[in-house]
Amino acid sequence: MGFARVAGVWISAYNQIRFGSRFEHPREACRIMFLVYSLLFGAGVILTAPYYLWRLRGKILSLPDWRERLGYLPARLAPAARTEDSGALWVHAVSVGETLAAARLVWDLQREFPERKLFLSCVTRAGREVGEKRFPGMAGHFYLPLDFRSSVRRVLGRLRPALLLIVETELWPNLLRAAHESGARVVLVNARLSDRSFRGYSLARPFMRRILECVDWIGAQTPKDAERFIQLGAVAERVDVTGNLKFDGEPPRITELAGKLRAGLETSRRGPVIVAASTMPGEEPILLQAWNEIRTQHPQAILILAPRHPNRFEEVSRLLSGAGRTFVRRTTLEKNSQEFARQLAAPETLLLDTIGELAGIFELADIVFVGGSLVPTGGHNLLEPAYWGKPILYGPHMENFRDIAQLFTRAGAAVQVSNSSDLARVILQLMRDDERRRKMGDRAAQLMEEGLGATERTMVRLRTLLDAAVPTHSQI
Repeated sequence: MGFARVAGVWISAYNQIRFGSRFEHPREACRIMFLVYSLLFGAGVILTAPYYLWRLRGKILSLPDWRERLGYLPARLAPAARTEDSGALWVHAVSVGETLAAARLVWDLQREFPERKLFLSCVTRAGREVGEKRFPGMAGHFYLPLDFRSSVRRVLGRLRPALLLIVETELWPNLLRAAHESGARVVLVNARLSDRSFRGYSLARPFMRRILECVDWIGAQTPKDAERFIQLGAVAERVDVTGNLKFDGEPPRITELAGKLRAGLETSRRGPVIVAASTMPGEEPILLQAWNEIRTQHPQAILILAPRHPNRFEEVSRLLSGAGRTFVRRTTLEKNSQEFARQLAAPETLLLDTIGELAGIFELADIVFVGGSLVPTGGHNLLEPAYWGKPILYGPHMENFRDIAQLFTRAGAAVQVSNSSDLARVILQLMRDDERRRKMGDRAAQLMEEGLGATERTMVRLRTLLDAAVPTHSQI
């Protein structure tokens, strides 16, 4: 089908859905819209495949991984339930952040519904690894299938879920529609819509209304998120404000690394300690420019730099080397305590090139900068450093965490900075003002305490839905 033909069908179907009451067969228009979406999605997969293959260059592509993404699950993931059984629970969390946010909710589901098999899907390899580590007792872990109708039907046929629970906002049309038609309850928990996502979805509001008709319940993070879902077409009675699950996350643990770092930094008389967490491409040069000014006044200060994605560890290492920076990689630190301290004595930066250790390292920080915010990537979570009662800085791009960022800023627990000079200025001010740093940290910890409860509010509704769930698993 040529592009002009596809566009014509899309526009025709769009208009029929938008003005359905004026047309004889609005249901047929809906089917056409999903068909055209599938065609466009398939074209998008083909067109972007070279880019993703380029990004994966040099890495081993696992055939089982590809099979899972096409909906062919391993044989060990046997059918979880029959029509007469209680039905499985399928939780989907796109990556690490969503997996960690849903941890307590998943544990509650396991405890309260032990008779139901529970599965976790992710999109990223890092998310899957964290899920396998955090939830070893699950019935299975797998990659979310691409949003082809055939792929998602294969997975639904294998798992036979009574509930599809999606963490935050993964609105895959074919997945939601097929799950709904299979008889499963479909819910969005910890749901949010950033300004950018809302603008994008609003361009196809009639189609979004059809998609959201497949969702049985939405637990939104904030009243603003709830209102946005309703504006897109969600039924108001199916939308509640439950709060942010991330406030209920598992408390970060002081790891072995954190203890050794503390001893090594004290022995080598390094400090203050600045943690730059979850940095993104283009952000490290801005941070290093600020760090030049900070080091002139605090030559013993140390920057713990933690890139967000593991595939950037080498890139950031080359950037530091190319800029003539003295640094040590976490993976090269010796286990011997004396050697550990010696390695920390001189470098201005510690590059945290591991996964899973950042949360415990926040405890060592005097000030934390939350990355992904000096460049337009939406920002990252403020709550882990807040748990440790640390003063927090972030840049102007916090769209993905706008409400938390605003809450912390209004309460005096965080400060927004705009560029490298602004970042250096605020850090230097805080270094000179111990009382202000203490008050910011205390307020951050207090906000963490006040934000608890989203998990239980979500569980109240899930209990009701699961009690009423009678999976039919009809042919879709």
